[in-house]
Amino acid sequence: MAFKNNSTREPIAGKAYASIKRRILDLTLAPGETLSEQRLAAEFGLSRTPVREAFKRLENEGLVDVVPQQGTFVSPIRRELVMDAQFARASLECALVRLASQKRTEHDIVLLLENLEAQERVAARGDFDTLFRLDEEMHEAIAAIARRPNIWSLISDIKIHMDRARKLTLRPDHIPTLLKQHKAILDAIGAGDPDRAEATMNEHLSFIVEHFDEFIAANPTFVREVVKSIF
Repeated sequence: MAFKNNSTREPIAGKAYASIKRRILDLTLAPGETLSEQRLAAEFGLSRTPVREAFKRLENEGLVDVVPQQGTFVSPIRRELVMDAQFARASLECALVRLASQKRTEHDIVLLLENLEAQERVAARGDFDTLFRLDEEMHEAIAAIARRPNIWSLISDIKIHMDRARKLTLRPDHIPTLLKQHKAILDAIGAGDPDRAEATMNEHLSFIVEHFDEFIAANPTFVREVVKSIF
């Protein structure tokens, strides 16, 4: 997947960073995996410098660990970072959903319900990647309905550590709960009930906190500090 240099597009170094980050967040690069500067540079068709710069940015975000004399590794999922991200996200989104319930239009509700129906369809066929994307789109739409679309960009930056843990929640036995919570949120918005909208959003975003130990028990290597190269 070599990157072509194009001055009208994102700089090559930024593309390398975005590609590696996306793989870390969707667990394609699992916690604890070794990141090979040389191999990634060859894959992207780059020198090692932009990959090294990408590693530095990711280290600053807490997604990569650079261990002297050992190498560079995908950071484990750290409880405190997940909990901090959840706290910040819930604080913002509960405020947003209150506003959305007061500002929503009939057209807004139609679009939200169409999104929910799409979630139900892809969940039925086990397409969890698309379900995750639709989930994100629903939350982003709520920010737009609240007339605070720029807040979603802040939330997206805040929730990166929560996102990795959230990927573990998309298991078949958890999907009915997820969809039920989404429906409750949309029902509250549609009813114009800010208190209920806030309560349902808070319950939804608390799911990861309440089940964190369960998720980690099912994926113990994702929180191990001892890492092992896969190359």
